Amino acid sequence: MEFSSSLVLVLVLAVLINGDRWRQLRRFTLTTLRDFGMGRKRMEQWIQEESRHLLESFEETKSTPVDPAFFLSRAVSNVICSLVFGQRFDYEDKNFLHLLQIISRLVRFISSPQGQLYNVFPKLMQLLPGRHHAMFKEIEVIKAFVLKKIKEHEQNLDFGDQKDFIDCFLIKLKQEKHNPDTEFHKDNMLGTVLNLFIAGTETTSTTLRYALMLLIKHPHIQGMEIDQVIGQNRIPTMDDRKSLPFTDAVIHEVQRYLDIVPLNVPHYATRDISFRGYIIPKVRMNTYT
Repeated sequence: MEFSSSLVLVLVLAVLINGDRWRQLRRFTLTTLRDFGMGRKRMEQWIQEESRHLLESFEETKSTPVDPAFFLSRAVSNVICSLVFGQRFDYEDKNFLHLLQIISRLVRFISSPQGQLYNVFPKLMQLLPGRHHAMFKEIEVIKAFVLKKIKEHEQNLDFGDQKDFIDCFLIKLKQEKHNPDTEFHKDNMLGTVLNLFIAGTETTSTTLRYALMLLIKHPHIQGMEIDQVIGQNRIPTMDDRKSLPFTDAVIHEVQRYLDIVPLNVPHYATRDISFRGYIIPKVRMNTYT
């Protein structure tokens, strides 16, 4: 797979990745993230630390009206950066803020009709003028940032001390270098890291923005259970979840209600299907690419 700028938009959002490649990379990614604390105490500590920084940022506004978009994006992205890159960034880091702005524009573009057309007809759209050409240039900025981080990890790689996701992928890459059918190579590494950094940042922060909007619209549900169970003097923990059924229900309702990608992503049948007398034929991926 050539990870050229002409295909990066599709690969970043993984809408056309499927089959054995998808299974291998997904299995490795989930296993690695669990090893680094996803759903465990280590991840909880990262989230708690980042929530403190987030609260401090809101307090600095001194109750003046603000757009919470970048406040939430910075916090969410830093948790992901801790997992993927092994570091967090200062909220005033200009390069970090620039990357978050690009991610926000990219996701808005993907949700647009033009973005949807590119996902379905990438070769045709390359020949036509439009916003997608500007997005290619901006994605190259994120790509360069990730490649720089990967190079830094290669120079400091310690097989006995895997600090983050990139370290784990580099080691897996070296272990499988003699396997001609391996899916663990530089292009897929770049694509996977981009997926985690871009998609993880925007989807989670968008979910939190929707939650804030709904809580503002329905103030009677704000803090009902949290004040009783947790109070005002400590940060919530995962252990509190079993004592917060109403809060848990609110979170699920937010996820049911929100629409992160309004026009969805292309779907196709992986096998011939008969449904109520209609035949839905299997579609080969190269039909679109």
